[in-house]
Amino acid sequence: MTTTERVRSLPPEATWTHHFDFDVQIFDTDCFGVMWHGAYLKWMELGRCKLLNNMGVTIDVPGQANGHVYPVAEQNLQFKHKAPYAEPLRLTTVLTVRGFKMEFEQVFRSRHPEHMEQVTLQSKTTVLVLDGDWKIQRRLPTFLLEALQDNIDKPTAAPDTIE
Repeated sequence: MTTTERVRSLPPEATWTHHFDFDVQIFDTDCFGVMWHGAYLKWMELGRCKLLNNMGVTIDVPGQANGHVYPVAEQNLQFKHKAPYAEPLRLTTVLTVRGFKMEFEQVFRSRHPEHMEQVTLQSKTTVLVLDGDWKIQRRLPTFLLEALQDNIDKPTAAPDTIE
């Protein structure tokens, strides 16, 4: 199957999902004892990387021969509720492909028994693919299309836990 055929074979409504659980760490809190707004970005990056890694896509070192990097082109965050220190959270990451862009929708939900499933933050992030020479790829690379195609019908795994 050619690359063009692979692109056409990705259903436009196809999504790929990953979950992981973690507790708000003391180093991620502000002076009020709640998760600092900038700390969410680190966890979001980890969620995007874990989703891709679980499909066999590795994050390369910039400048690596035949390597690719995935910079954020646009990001929108909506803060809904506070997440205090030690709050158990679940981050759900959903990937959708839009042409040569990857769109990640991410939601942080509480796992605390008193407010289970309460959304603390939701976001949408657009990511591009750059080659080892830092050139934007206007078509998704073959290896990425193959990874997406190979994982299109796989059920969502149980959440990872970050200790």
